[in-house]
Amino acid sequence: MSIFRCLFFIYLIFFNYSFANETKKVSIQLNWKYQFEFAGYIAAIEKGFYKDVGFDVTLKELKKDTNVIEEVKNNKATFGIYDSSILSNYDKKKPIILLANYLKKSPLVLITKQSIFSPKDLINKKIYMSEFEFENSSLSKLFRKFNIKKSDINLISSIDSLDSFILNEADAISAYITNQTYILDKQRVPYNLITPSNYEIDSFGGNLFASLKYVQENPEKIKEFIKATNKGWKYALDNKEELVDIIYEKYSKYKTKQALLYEANKIEKVMLLDVYKLGEIRKTIIEEELKSAKNRNIVDRSLSINDIVFSFSKYSKTYSFTNEEIEYLNRKKRIKMCTDPSWMPYEKIQNGKHIGIVSDYIKFFQKQLKVPIVLYETKSWKESLRSIKDKKCDILSVVVKDKQREKIMNITKPYLEFPLVIATKIEARFINSLDDLLADKKIGVVKSYAYTSILEKKYPNKKFVNVSSVDEGLQLVAQGKLFGLIDSITTIGYKLQNSYFSELKIAGKFDEKYSLGIGIRNDDAVLYSIFDKLVQKLDVQTKNDILKKWISFNYDAGFDYSFFWKIFLIFAVIVLIITYRYKELASNKEKIQKQREKLEQKNKELKATQNALKESVRNFEILLDSTMEAVLVFKDHDCIDINKVGYKLLGYSSKSEVLGQNLYHHVHDDFIVTLKESLNKNLDSYEIEFVRTDGTTFPALVKDRYINLNNERVKLFTIVDLTELKNKERLLFKQSKLASMGEMIGNIAHQWRQPLSLISTISTGLKLKIETQTDNKEESIEFLEKLNTTSQHLSSTIDDFRNFFKPDKKKERFFVSSLIEQNLVLLDSIFKTNFINIKLNVDENLELNTYKNELTQALLNILNNANDAFKQKNLEEKLIFIDAIKKPQGVVISIKDNAGGIPEEIIENIFEPYFTTKHKSDGTGIGLYMAYQIVHEHIHGRIEAVNSKFIYNRNSYKGAKFIITIPSHL
Repeated sequence: MSIFRCLFFIYLIFFNYSFANETKKVSIQLNWKYQFEFAGYIAAIEKGFYKDVGFDVTLKELKKDTNVIEEVKNNKATFGIYDSSILSNYDKKKPIILLANYLKKSPLVLITKQSIFSPKDLINKKIYMSEFEFENSSLSKLFRKFNIKKSDINLISSIDSLDSFILNEADAISAYITNQTYILDKQRVPYNLITPSNYEIDSFGGNLFASLKYVQENPEKIKEFIKATNKGWKYALDNKEELVDIIYEKYSKYKTKQALLYEANKIEKVMLLDVYKLGEIRKTIIEEELKSAKNRNIVDRSLSINDIVFSFSKYSKTYSFTNEEIEYLNRKKRIKMCTDPSWMPYEKIQNGKHIGIVSDYIKFFQKQLKVPIVLYETKSWKESLRSIKDKKCDILSVVVKDKQREKIMNITKPYLEFPLVIATKIEARFINSLDDLLADKKIGVVKSYAYTSILEKKYPNKKFVNVSSVDEGLQLVAQGKLFGLIDSITTIGYKLQNSYFSELKIAGKFDEKYSLGIGIRNDDAVLYSIFDKLVQKLDVQTKNDILKKWISFNYDAGFDYSFFWKIFLIFAVIVLIITYRYKELASNKEKIQKQREKLEQKNKELKATQNALKESVRNFEILLDSTMEAVLVFKDHDCIDINKVGYKLLGYSSKSEVLGQNLYHHVHDDFIVTLKESLNKNLDSYEIEFVRTDGTTFPALVKDRYINLNNERVKLFTIVDLTELKNKERLLFKQSKLASMGEMIGNIAHQWRQPLSLISTISTGLKLKIETQTDNKEESIEFLEKLNTTSQHLSSTIDDFRNFFKPDKKKERFFVSSLIEQNLVLLDSIFKTNFINIKLNVDENLELNTYKNELTQALLNILNNANDAFKQKNLEEKLIFIDAIKKPQGVVISIKDNAGGIPEEIIENIFEPYFTTKHKSDGTGIGLYMAYQIVHEHIHGRIEAVNSKFIYNRNSYKGAKFIITIPSHL
């Protein structure tokens, strides 16, 4: 019988354990095939993050004709993943809730044949994409913007159309730029991209959502599910190669590992993790999507962002909100609040804003409810009471409960409770209670406050004096006309801190309390229930954080005997512990001896370990000497160690020749200031020049950091010789100069053609008149003057071109306006030929001190680039805007055009060497690279390229904008 009981007991334990660890089976409907786009969910499954929070998750791969949103709405899947068009499918009868967003930019694009450049070119073309994408994705917005209907195209429903495009069966396909372009690039298939964001269509992808019903039934579990998903994404991004292996081995071999890794890097970029947290929802974008859906009448106009975006506090069971209360909050657009407009530190209306302790509580409550609490401004406390009585406001922010007030409002349990205290002069003695005060002592109380009548009834023999305000009462105490003033510790503490810090103190604290709750209009029982729950669940930490912000005060507590006995008790315990420890040590003397013997054995083992460590150090030194970088260690600016590469690079034959030398000993004099500034700025890396023992110099890339070596803080330098790299850069610079020279020769031909024609015409005409003896002296002189003026112009043009090709050896000071005018002179004929209009906005007084000709070359490269861009466009009006202004960071020169801009997918690459979008016969790809090198490396400025949208003469334009920032002190 006992064995049976034992087995039964074990069974019960196992049953309870299994029940406690029961997991909830859920599914996630994906909106595509298994790939790295879903790596976060896969990682959360494979690494047990979902199981840790009680979920057994199944992923459902997308199949043909699957409607992701319908799957969730009809309970065929617990969760779903889709892009921004999720809002267009909001169904009030079966509402869905957006839980998290992972892709801040939707990767969905159209891949088209090279003959298709614009969405308009898609008309009558064969397009492979799913029906659902055509109706509900970010691409559907693109079609709507260009008024392309389903009847305008040949739509072939497909969710896997890449092979059709490669086989030339499709004119365009929907695809994800994060992975499918990899296959096309690898197979060298030519294509164009039509990206919605290039047409001002903001979208986002990777949205995790669920039904409202499921969220309401499982709010706490939803929060845990989101946390586990975020944890999965973080793991996936930190361990891309591992996740690629998992996806390839366990889920799908549809894509190669290289393709999956390519996608992983692309996915991380569109997550914009430098700006947004994992899973964070961009509410501004949601609001724009919602507004668009309302304008198209596809969602209810009463729908708000609070109805769509998950908020744990709103649906949490922490506050035990009922379904009725949740629906009430969903419908409630705002809560109007009345306040006491002048009752600091509790609250005050200042410049139309609610401030004070109560304001911080209200902000906390608003955060929990996700419903705006707006101020209904009144001029007095009495007006606030009338307003809530007349139902002009929904709540009264803070109120003391009494019978009169309960007739016009429901008052929650107190969320602020403060004891009453008495403020006296500094020299007054400590007061335990009001009974200690003599009957002749005048005590101030504020008239009409709730506690005043309570005190007057409780202490009828005390001499209470009514004052109109706390400020008046404290002033009378300071003047000696009142012995003290009674009010809450909050109000008294705040006033003493700000106005009477050295004159008055709090001399006593009483048992009476000042209890403050929230008043709710008496015809709104649901709102009262909600606020009462909020107040009851208010935690101590939140209260303390708010009060610490507002109150600190000097409190005279007298002699606290209870504290004395506590100290005495602690002291007695310490004595007992010391006595016990002494006896314990005496009895353990033999054990200590044994420990000594063990310690000696450990010392022997330690010596062996030290020998092994010395061997490891020797091996490390060999490894350090095998690196390509020079490594130097400095302590207090003196070299204490250097590797073999280092002393050979500096021209020494041994390490000992370098040890002890100063940090600046090997640095070229022109770069000592640069090194000092770089050390102060804690830069990751920087370039300076070093001097070898034979006096020759070499450029180097330096990286420094502090490390702890033998318990000492030292500076570690790593140096890479850039001589070969700089030689290649000079070669590129010469190549760029020669390319510019070729363009300049063309410019000279343009510039000279008209003046030479004029000279020929004048000389021929003059000769004819002389031969026919019809010449006129004055007219002949006028012709000769024109010849002279034209000759001077040609001479000036020669000087301009000659000066451009002079090498810059020294910096020179010049006006920015003259530099830009010189550029325009060099390009004047080309711009006129191509009908390009220049719009200048240059501060005439702006000066720079730098290499003028190099900056001229950089500007010419950018302007020539704009000219080339116009050649590819058929525009009625061609504009280039040149602006130069002074800013705190230096002089900013911006050049923008209206040539349509740079494609987003290549804008990051335009400053790379040999990168060009032109035909090989039209460009070398080093123009913008050299502009970048000149500005960054030579002038020590900054250059960036962006796409700009602007309005000029009431017309809207888009084009590239180059921004050059040059420090003023250079």
